[in-house]
Amino acid sequence: TALVAVDTITGPRIEKYLLEKKRKKVLEALVIPYEADNVEAVFTSNVTAEEFDGKTIYTAQDGSIAFEFAGPASQGPMSGVIALSPDKEALKGIAIIQQSETPGLGSRVLDPENLANFRDKKVVPELLIVASGTASADNEVDAITGATLTCKALEKNINRNVQNTKTLIGQ
Repeated sequence: TALVAVDTITGPRIEKYLLEKKRKKVLEALVIPYEADNVEAVFTSNVTAEEFDGKTIYTAQDGSIAFEFAGPASQGPMSGVIALSPDKEALKGIAIIQQSETPGLGSRVLDPENLANFRDKKVVPELLIVASGTASADNEVDAITGATLTCKALEKNINRNVQNTKTLIGQ
């Protein structure tokens, strides 16, 4: 029928789009620059992928790793990519693939500009998102005032996924 024909035509295009979107987010989390027209080339020359019990771990040339995460937020699910430093003790970057937070304060927590504040923050023993203006330790990031639930959800998702992934790869 017509729906089968549409799916046959659009299916491969959608898959290609989703793969490119994922690769962009992996590159962003690993802080590897790319242009819109060279995502594939930059990805394949800088990143390798390996499966660990059904989870893909992306490794950059410097030994840093990235992996997808998904979990609850305050208004719905969030998903993205977390990258860890080569020693697996600090965040290299975070990129959000999907989120359902309220436009305004909640979604600001997940904006690339705010997520840049997480770079080089320690995840050992765990990452802490603390009251705005009080972050002082290597593992602390200032929260966005008024977005406490989203901040806490992000903190839990990062810590849970980092720990689970490090266990999975034997770190």
